[in-house]
Amino acid sequence: MTLLLILFTTASLFAVDSLFEFFKANSDGKNITIEWKSTDESTVSRYELERTNTGNNYVYLATQMAKGSYFSYKYVDEDAFMKDGNTGTQSRNIYFYRIKIVKKDNSISYSNSVTVTHNISGIRRTWGMIKEMFR
Repeated sequence: MTLLLILFTTASLFAVDSLFEFFKANSDGKNITIEWKSTDESTVSRYELERTNTGNNYVYLATQMAKGSYFSYKYVDEDAFMKDGNTGTQSRNIYFYRIKIVKKDNSISYSNSVTVTHNISGIRRTWGMIKEMFR
């Protein structure tokens, strides 16, 4: 029974990874761009992008409806250096992103996470903090 469970779990992990041709995140010093390309979307309803700066306790960022197999998706995270949920202004510059995959039968699976180091200038960080005070 244990062997069957291990095989099923391993197969599930490979099945999720095979939904994407690639999944990556890059920082340009101002924003973080998250991109992925699907392979087979026949069972996928939508993707929900999530972020954390701790490696757990992910927060929702955006939803992308499934548009068809081999479609490329892109999301620009303009507020990465500002907030992660309701934890306030961030001092960390390492972010983790993952995709929550919601299938047509409402079952859920998650992609592996991607990590990006986001280096921003002190001036930009200070200006962002000032803007945040007035939100």
